[in-house]
Amino acid sequence: MVAALFFAVWCPSLVAKAQVNNNNLTLEKLELFASVFYHIRENYVDETDDEVLIQSALNSALNSLDPHSGFSSASDFLEQKKAEKREYGGLGIEVSLENGIIKVNHAIKDGPAYISGIREGDMISSVGGEPIKGKTLEKAVEGMRGAPGDPIKLIILKPDNTEVELNVVRQIVRGRAVRHRIEKGYGYVYIETFNNSKLTEDLIDALNSITKGLNGDLPGLIIDLRGNRGGLLEQSVKVSSLFLDGGEILSAKGKKLQDIQRYHAEQGELLPDTPIVIIINSGSASAAEIVAGALQDRGRAVIVGRRSFGKGSVQSVIPLSRGNGALKITTQRYYTPSGESIQGRGIMPDVLVAITSDTGKIKKRLREDSLRNSLSNKDDTNFKEVYKKIIYPSDDWNSSDDFQLHKAIELLSLEQYDEIIESNMSIESFN
Repeated sequence: MVAALFFAVWCPSLVAKAQVNNNNLTLEKLELFASVFYHIRENYVDETDDEVLIQSALNSALNSLDPHSGFSSASDFLEQKKAEKREYGGLGIEVSLENGIIKVNHAIKDGPAYISGIREGDMISSVGGEPIKGKTLEKAVEGMRGAPGDPIKLIILKPDNTEVELNVVRQIVRGRAVRHRIEKGYGYVYIETFNNSKLTEDLIDALNSITKGLNGDLPGLIIDLRGNRGGLLEQSVKVSSLFLDGGEILSAKGKKLQDIQRYHAEQGELLPDTPIVIIINSGSASAAEIVAGALQDRGRAVIVGRRSFGKGSVQSVIPLSRGNGALKITTQRYYTPSGESIQGRGIMPDVLVAITSDTGKIKKRLREDSLRNSLSNKDDTNFKEVYKKIIYPSDDWNSSDDFQLHKAIELLSLEQYDEIIESNMSIESFN
């Protein structure tokens, strides 16, 4: 009786759809869920919280789809919307939840976590004296936030299984969107994030400043996207458009044939005669991959470094009726102008360049395809062969010098640059 009542109240619309559409989500399976829920409530050794049980079930269902889909309860969704409008102290890290523990995907350089020694690949097992196990990602992240200046104790598990206890002081983290300088006679811009609505304006200002510093003659430009975890799609399109004269930047395709969006550059590019080299690594993701992929496919830039992260999917936030929270669900995949999917593959550099002289076993880097339940790519490629072509610094190379940047500068003055551009331009149409 209780199971049937719960089922009828909780999911009437799903029942209707199952009966009308005769899809895989059958009435019997939903009744099974209600039956399990009922027996947990009646027979579990301790008292249970109905809301927690249902939220956990919803989260498990969505997390089984891919690592970027999830469910937010009404209170969590409200808190997320409030957080978008206020300032709070944080640690300067991007994280995911794996096997019940927080994994650090990225630590913003010079942020509080980075300064304390936290790096990509570290695991956080405890926040503020409370174990992470059993908490949702939203609750764990909420525990890391607090008033700027307040310290928080973290227990970190390093990749070598050593455990470290750290006290990290929360700060208001505002990564500078663009840093620029003149590097050996060439322009250099580092874009840390695309999660800034004024990024394109700041980038134009940086390019004007560089050009002025070179007396109006910009012989080449290096765009550094290493460690850039992405951000606003709008900004990736605007940045790409600065260096393209019309034509396609990317397309986003969903399940249905009509779910296709195409993004095009405006006519007239900013630096039509300036050679461009883009540096990427395994930390370059999402919006950063859109820019690198567009300029590579369009023959506008040569890509140097290591294969990028491979986050080529679009998530949509769908508020639920009656204020019951929201779903964040993957609805589309990104494609470069040549029709290649970024998902799980990333952008492969034209010139593979290592940062160190270690030519031993390739270190497994955190990428999209290493995340649990990551979306597959039917065009997936075996990268073992191309890794044989990696350029390593010599054994006597000064490790404090940036070898990838060195090769990018070198490439701007070589005929190889033009050869790579011509090869990439063999793709016939981008309109």
